[in-house]
Formats: sequence, structure tokens, C-alpha cells
Amino acid sequence: MFKNILLDNLTIGILVLDSNLEAKYLNKKMKNILKEQNIDEKYLNFLVKDFSLIENYQVKTYDIEVENQKFVQIEFHEIIEKSEYKLVTMLDTVQDFIFYLDSKGRIEYFNKAYAKYIGKSYLDIIGKKESEFFPKEMAEKCEANNRKALENGNFYEEENFQERWYQTFKSRVDLGNNDYGILGMVKEITDSKKKTMDLKEKVYKDLLTGVYNRNFYEEKVKKLLEKKKNTIFSMMLLDIDKFKEINDNNGHDVGDLVLKKISEVLKRNVRKIDDFIIRIGGDEFSIIIEGTLKELEKIYRRIEKDILKENISTDLKFSISVGMAEREKEECLNSLYKKADIELYKMKDKKQKIRKREILNESNRII
Repeated sequence: MFKNILLDNLTIGILVLDSNLEAKYLNKKMKNILKEQNIDEKYLNFLVKDFSLIENYQVKTYDIEVENQKFVQIEFHEIIEKSEYKLVTMLDTVQDFIFYLDSKGRIEYFNKAYAKYIGKSYLDIIGKKESEFFPKEMAEKCEANNRKALENGNFYEEENFQERWYQTFKSRVDLGNNDYGILGMVKEITDSKKKTMDLKEKVYKDLLTGVYNRNFYEEKVKKLLEKKKNTIFSMMLLDIDKFKEINDNNGHDVGDLVLKKISEVLKRNVRKIDDFIIRIGGDEFSIIIEGTLKELEKIYRRIEKDILKENISTDLKFSISVGMAEREKEECLNSLYKKADIELYKMKDKKQKIRKREILNESNRII
């Protein structure tokens, strides 16, 4: 049941006992230990009662289950030097995952934190590859990381796995005589990563409306357009008609509610993840999409319909004016903004002229 070529090649002694504490398996190293200590295998049951009879070995025990039967696995680690024993003991107290892989990527050493994370016994881990414990995508990544560590000397990465963040470091270790391997260290950084992401969120998000802010516009969007020089982008600039009057007549609290409401409308109608809604400042917003002017016009029509519904269902009445422009090849963000701004003021001017005619016609009817 327990015979295994790999176990016989281990440099530690392995002794497996059944539930009655009777010996069921000894690997080659364990048999050698007994010979060194002048202990006959016939007296193993007596040995189990007092492991101190075996000198210069650190003893570790594990509960294992094989073919629905429960066993106790006992490991005998030779204490060559006191400093080495201290090092192993200290590594077992570390919460980070620490392990060593041979040149073939097989696990030769791991600390308790690593074993706990994998959730398997010593026998199920030792001599196996990392890739045997993870889903296919993650397994392929582990093997690729190992190749990079061996080729370049080291490998470092922060990655998200099963909704947790990990910091992985692997370094090639040359032991001489063509013997080499990889020292691996994995640290969970979920809490610190979330704090960093929350901080970035605050830097780039408008606190009132929850959309992106001017910082994001100036830093991220500008760099994006510089990077994608030949990609088509389109921009919509919009502001709320007579927003100053809303604030003056109803107070800034009502003005803030209108800003929140228009932000909700924009979020509902700008659907792609890589399209951006930005509050430039005051009541001025920008929508930037990776696409054509026609695609942006479709978004505008959806926004208009949504605003009409909002005005019917709420006391917060408002309307918007917009200006839209499509980016030409290699055109910078500032130039695209100016084109959209010109179109915005054309719409506002047109609305003012219509309003003046309405007022004039109303006056003529009264006369």
C-alpha cells in the first residue's frame, strides 16, 4: 500500500503506523536509521512509546488517510547542525509559503504554511510539482514562472487567484556539481492590495458622483490616447442647462442631487467597461469611448430618453447640452476636447436662439 520508489529515495526516515500503532511501512532511510541506532525492527512497537531512544533526529507526526483507513505518518529529520535545525523550525513559524523545487520542478522542501494552504499530507506533496495542485490555467502559469526563474535567475509577480492577492518570488539556487533548483516564496497581500486599490480609487474617482474625476482625465486618458495613436476615439462633452439657476433658486443640496442623478443616467447608458464617464468639473461631464462618432450618437440618444423618463418620475427637472467629436489619427486629447467643446457651444447657442424666439412670440401674443 505504501511502497513507493520516491519515498525510498528521501533523505528523511518515514514510518507509518496503523490505528493500533503497529508499523505498516518503513522507507529505506528509516531502516538505515534503525540499523545506525542498533534498534531491531522487531522492537518498533516499543520504540513508538519513546521516540527519544532515537538520537539526533527531529520527529514530526501527521495523520493521514489511505484507502479509507487512518494512519499516523512519522518523519525522522536528521539534525546535522544545530543551526540547520533552528532554521527549519523558524521557517515553520513563518506565515508565508516557503518551498524548494529541484531542477525538474519537483517539491523537495516546504514549510507548514505551504502544506496548510495546499491542504494535503506530506506524502501527497513531497516529490510532486506545483502544477499538480492547481487548476489548469494556474498550473501552466506556475510552470512558466519556473522556467523564467531558471533562465533569468529570478521571477517576481503579483497575481490574483481565487479572489485573493499573492506576491510570488522565485529564485534560482545553484548548489554546485550541476545541482540546482528554485527557492520559492509566496506572500498573501490581499489586505494591503485592497488598501492600495481603494486609495487609487479615491485618487481617480469623484466623491460626489462616483464617476472618474479630472485627475483620471489628465493622467490616464491622456496616456491612453498617446499609447493608441491610430485608434479611433470619440468624445462627448455635456453640461446641465441652467445649472447655476438650479443652485441659486433651490440651493446647492438640490444641485448636488441633480449631479448625482445625471451621473446615474450616464452610468446606465454607457455600457462598455473600457468607455469612460468623467466629471471634468462643476456640471461639466465627458464621455470617452473607443469607437466612432456614430456609436457615441447612439449612446446620446439613450441618455436623452432616460432623462425624459427621469423628468416624468421625479421632481428634479433638468436637461443637458452636448457636443461630440471623433478623433483623427494621432490627435491629442486637448485637440479632441476643443472640437467637442465647439460643438457643445453650438448646441447651447442654438437653444438660446430658440428660447429668445419663444419669448418674443409670447410677447407678441400678449400685445
